[in-house]
Amino acid sequence: MKDAAVTDVLFGINSVESRLLAGKQGVHTLTVREGPLSRRVEALVELAESAAIPVQRVADRALDEMTSISHQGVALTVAPMVMLGEKALDQILEANTEGLLLLVLDGVTDPRNFGACLRSAATLGVHCVIVPKDNSAPLNAAAAKTASGGASIVPVVQVVNLVRCIEQLKQRGIWIVGTLLEADQAIEQVDLSGNVAIVMGSEERGMRDRTTKACDYLVNIPMPYVNLGFNVSVATGICLYEAVRQRLHAALPSVLSE
Repeated sequence: MKDAAVTDVLFGINSVESRLLAGKQGVHTLTVREGPLSRRVEALVELAESAAIPVQRVADRALDEMTSISHQGVALTVAPMVMLGEKALDQILEANTEGLLLLVLDGVTDPRNFGACLRSAATLGVHCVIVPKDNSAPLNAAAAKTASGGASIVPVVQVVNLVRCIEQLKQRGIWIVGTLLEADQAIEQVDLSGNVAIVMGSEERGMRDRTTKACDYLVNIPMPYVNLGFNVSVATGICLYEAVRQRLHAALPSVLSE
């Protein structure tokens, strides 16, 4: 008897919708609950059928047994999401020579935080997320659920030595901006409109010392109540948005002159 093909399952309307919109490649089956369907789930069924993706109906109980997270009556069986190797990073850098925006996660080990960071990265147009091979969250079902399809949109590259990777990015003309609670500069004081990699550390320890020393700039998010702080995924969204805001502002004069 042959071994069953290895697959992953995405749950939740947003995750499934984003993955279906990304294309049928690697998508196996859409599973939806029996009985009346909401308009959004009906739209997912229509989207799958238009792409010739098989649709099966099961009892809610069967979906409950598949996952402990909220499935919203829908699941999508797909080829496993995988971390890309360092060669993929070279290809991404060669294909995007201007306005490059990278996200580096140094020590984010919680899958849901990881997924939320991926969602922000995908939403705000990050070209690539870079994580270390060790001391990093897995790209599992919990991460995929929180990412709401972001894990299928933005490539995630896993590197053996994060500091060495950062040094290689610097050699390519990419500025490394690390986030640090005690930094003297606020993030809006640093030019993020060029080729930039934003580095986020873990919630417990922040960036590692070697990573901190490798950064070109260290910045903070101005906060009236520092003791409260931000969850790492929230902080990631804020920092990435600041980069996007600066880029939009830089492009505005040329748009107005047309």
